[in-house]
Amino acid sequence: MQKKRLLFLIISSFFLSGCMARVLTADNLPWVNEDPVLFHDDYSKETGVWTLRDDTHSYAGYHQGGFRLWSNVPDYQFWSVPGLNFENTMVYVRAQKIDGTDNNVFGVMCRYQNEDNFYALLIGSDGYYGIIKRIEGQQSLIDQEHADFSELINRGEGVNEIVAVCQDEHLALFVNENRLLQVQDDALTYGDVGLIVGNFDEPGVDILFDDFIVLSP
Repeated sequence: MQKKRLLFLIISSFFLSGCMARVLTADNLPWVNEDPVLFHDDYSKETGVWTLRDDTHSYAGYHQGGFRLWSNVPDYQFWSVPGLNFENTMVYVRAQKIDGTDNNVFGVMCRYQNEDNFYALLIGSDGYYGIIKRIEGQQSLIDQEHADFSELINRGEGVNEIVAVCQDEHLALFVNENRLLQVQDDALTYGDVGLIVGNFDEPGVDILFDDFIVLSP
């Protein structure tokens, strides 16, 4: 675990009253066991809480000190969750494409209740991003006609630091210390957190995640 670099993620709680902000630094990340950490996994050892998968078409499991989600199926999404239950969360994870097409999506889930009901805050290796909801199996972007593009997302095999805030009816996506999107939706109020990947017509998504951290916003 690299602890030398301070992770200054200044996340303005613009949807709260006043000018509140939370600053994450190496001093309050979970490896020093300080509140308000709700859950963390640096994937240095198998904890037995994540859903695992290993077949000819997809893989979800521990890999090279991280957690890998891989699939070679086109037009496919899949995920892994640790089996927790929260209302309001701020989730941090570091993610990198290790193979496959740039035309992919990957990111963080919150309020996951089952495979038909969840939120996902996503970016792609091509620089696009969006926030989706799946309700009773029907999936759609929230307050976006289509995914938007940002130069702030590191494309290709660049490492991206993702923060997903799910607080009350507010959902916000931050990437590399920058807020990309804030939306409102009140369809789901509680559920699990998790990791998700997907692709489109071109098969081959392969993402390595590390330092999964859930905080109380």
